[in-house]
Amino acid sequence: MTGDDRHQVVTSFEHSRIMRVFWIGMTLRLALATFLQITGVEKSLKLTKDAFLYDQTGKTIAEYYRTNGETSWPARTTSVFNHLYEHFVGITYYLTDDSMFVVRIINVIAGCFVILATWRMARYITDSETAFRCGLWACLFPTQLYYCCLPVRDAHSTLGMTLIFLGMTAMTSSGKARHVLALPVGLLLTAGFRTYVATVLVILIPIGWLATFLLVRSRGKSRFIGRVAVVAAIALALFGPTGAEKIFSTGKASQVTNIDYWNSTRAKMNSGGGALYGSGEVPEIGESVLGTVQGVAIGLYFFFVSVNPTEMSSVRQWMAIPEVLIVLYMIPKMYRGFRRVLKYHRFEFVSVLFVAAAITFGYSSVTTNAGPLMRWRLQVVNIYIVVAAIGFSRNYGREKLDAGRTVSNASAATARPSNEFVNFQSNGMESRSAARV
Repeated sequence: MTGDDRHQVVTSFEHSRIMRVFWIGMTLRLALATFLQITGVEKSLKLTKDAFLYDQTGKTIAEYYRTNGETSWPARTTSVFNHLYEHFVGITYYLTDDSMFVVRIINVIAGCFVILATWRMARYITDSETAFRCGLWACLFPTQLYYCCLPVRDAHSTLGMTLIFLGMTAMTSSGKARHVLALPVGLLLTAGFRTYVATVLVILIPIGWLATFLLVRSRGKSRFIGRVAVVAAIALALFGPTGAEKIFSTGKASQVTNIDYWNSTRAKMNSGGGALYGSGEVPEIGESVLGTVQGVAIGLYFFFVSVNPTEMSSVRQWMAIPEVLIVLYMIPKMYRGFRRVLKYHRFEFVSVLFVAAAITFGYSSVTTNAGPLMRWRLQVVNIYIVVAAIGFSRNYGREKLDAGRTVSNASAATARPSNEFVNFQSNGMESRSAARV
């Protein structure tokens, strides 16, 4: 087994251990979803207004189907692109008599698959213990646990993004074909849930791969080129029939490169309890160097830290404190992990880091409200979890990574014990004969 293949074989022990984490995550999420459904605290405490917007839209769509189109279709749901979640809620309500709890359960299942996708992505580049830690952290990360219990699209958009990152990692790590195919599937889901992100990804992913290919030496380049061609063909087959041009012309997607649109969005979002600036104080991106640096820096702070300690004026802000402490603990680990990625996993993971960093920068530049940033962070948080987990290990190095190859070799060897046992016996007999001589 070569060095490139050392993380392809997952032992039965590894699989059973991560599945236990999966079922723990499922149990915790189902319990929380049931509690929220029964108590209704998210409505009484005004925790997530989007949940009730989707609820009303879903009921309107379900009624439209029940009356065979005699009632009106919701005006805000113009197409499947960027409104896939509204369609999902409407069809689910139509089939289940407007059951929000069924929607929550499906969201929980999507959120639990994020755990497995994060673990498998990490396993392609690192050892079994570090990969397991990634799955465990993804399972227990507070917002990841909480938002998949709400009737909002975050669990699905996070799953789509994590599948994209899994596919990219499998591509550069010469991984299994089914994991490589997670990339076009994830892009398709992202186009439905957040079209403007898919638009950016279609540009960012090739740039990241090209830069990695040119700058990093790797023995897997030839296989990588072939897989890029296959995935590109599959992506065209998936997006072509659905109208790929709409991805670039739908709503926000047609304006993602427009600085004026960014600044108008910043002005609109600077409202409510999560506003980052006072009235009329929003710095415009691109107007001046100082204003741009200031705006992006403040956005980055709230992307990771989420709260303003001087203005804790709502229940949601206090709910964010546990995660703030976790993220602050992760930041130094991420710095160490980033250095280790550059040293040991450049070809396999640098393009993923490039995409995650670009999305982080984009969201930090556009928004002026702390609330959405905490949810948008979910799309890339699993990449930062992997980097932090790599930085968490004390003795992370080539000897630790080679331990994964040893385990994989031991697992593969169980398929041919008789030959190795015969060889062992023969070697032992020869040694004893030589000793006697």
